[in-house]
Amino acid sequence: MKFIEINYHFHRELNTPDAVIVKHLPSNLFAEELSKTASVTLVKHLAYEGAYHRNEIHYRFFRRHNNFWQIPSSTHCFIKKQKPDVVLIQGFIFPLQVIALRRAVGSNCKIILQHRADVPFRRKKFFQQWADKSINAYFFTAIEQADEWISAGVIKNKRKCFEIPAATTGFSKRDKTFCRAKLAIGNERMFLWAGRLNANKDPLTVLVAFEKYVSSGQNAKLYMIYQEDDMLKEATERINASTQLKNNVILIGKVAYEEMEIWYSAADYIISASHREGGSYVLMEAMACGCVPIVTAIPASMKMIENGRAGLYFSTGNSDDLYRVLLSLENEDHEPRSAYAAFFFKSEMSAEAIARKMLTIFGNLVLK
Repeated sequence: MKFIEINYHFHRELNTPDAVIVKHLPSNLFAEELSKTASVTLVKHLAYEGAYHRNEIHYRFFRRHNNFWQIPSSTHCFIKKQKPDVVLIQGFIFPLQVIALRRAVGSNCKIILQHRADVPFRRKKFFQQWADKSINAYFFTAIEQADEWISAGVIKNKRKCFEIPAATTGFSKRDKTFCRAKLAIGNERMFLWAGRLNANKDPLTVLVAFEKYVSSGQNAKLYMIYQEDDMLKEATERINASTQLKNNVILIGKVAYEEMEIWYSAADYIISASHREGGSYVLMEAMACGCVPIVTAIPASMKMIENGRAGLYFSTGNSDDLYRVLLSLENEDHEPRSAYAAFFFKSEMSAEAIARKMLTIFGNLVLK
């Protein structure tokens, strides 16, 4: 089987093969597993032109500034020559390119779109509806994410929708005592925040709930790691206005990706207050390390914690409900839940699991 994955987004900040491979590693780890039974080519757009080969995977890079209206003819010409059985496209936001690709590869090639937290267009929705005729399948982290696309009239047939995680990780659980010693962290209950500080991630809801929690006499610390700091001013002001938060919340800021395995392994729980997710890299990485998620009850996050078996959940934007969940941890047997979170990641979200699921779907599509 010949498999090609294409990312139409132009990464203008990247100009070497290694840079784009590292950036896309979480969403492309499955490709190494897939390459054991299929020919795998990954197509990227960045400030570099050329071919590359690494770990049985073929890479083809195009220097093409794509936008909504541009059709990357050189990219499509390359894909056509490869005569792929399956093409996986990252994201739902390039419908004209999807239509043009279908014309290039013909009807025998199966085209699949991977959901990346996209939402249906408003003014240009017609093009997504038109593209649906060219698409054989859609991948979502949780099947419920397809509902708004069906309601919008973009996806006409829900049977074309499948559950496949958008990314995975090579992280694994490390010794907690060692990790805490390395980070100079004590024996208190450790909570972790890892993600952007923005309105969608809703750090203020977490801070309000955590203030109530530590005010009730709990021995706990919240460490906040963030790569983008849109709401750093608001978060800092909220922390500085509370003695309890100043004493128990530590703003870490940026941490190198390779160091995150230690943070996840050191922490007991990771809190995600997201209002919307296509599928969270952070939750997946944390679960691989046995860090138990506490998440909002949104489809992607609920799927990732198996509706509460591999983690806990609260109502979106509701600090009181999060406080309730935090208090319930007094009756929580953490170790079994931690072990199950790591097991669930391995069985459902690891590179091996994703490749296995994809091959089953590919086989069924090709046989149709």
